[in-house]
Amino acid sequence: MGVASLGFVACKKDDAKINLSGTWEGNWGFGTDVPSFYEKWSLEQNGGLSSYYPDGSLYAKGTWELNGDDFEAHYKPLGDTYTYSFTGTYDDGVKEINGDWKELQDPTNGGTFAMYKQ
Repeated sequence: MGVASLGFVACKKDDAKINLSGTWEGNWGFGTDVPSFYEKWSLEQNGGLSSYYPDGSLYAKGTWELNGDDFEAHYKPLGDTYTYSFTGTYDDGVKEINGDWKELQDPTNGGTFAMYKQ
């Protein structure tokens, strides 16, 4: 019985993979402006991402990943040739991602964003 208990104690909660799948809502802004433009994501467990307009229609498709607390996502608006990149930090305590975004083809087009798990 002591060995089984020791094995249980040795397991860390931190070793469990964080599940970000679900609906995320927040805002983005240009440059150093306070993020004020609505953003909604659906993060799929397999790493897929869908972004939606405020009216609920699909805006873009892409991918996301989390390494530790480092979040990264890329998506391409439907029918367009450019791609956006979002990099930030995930805070598990408040279920929030904050960071920077940019257009990959023109990195001067970017700003900050904040997303919250719904």
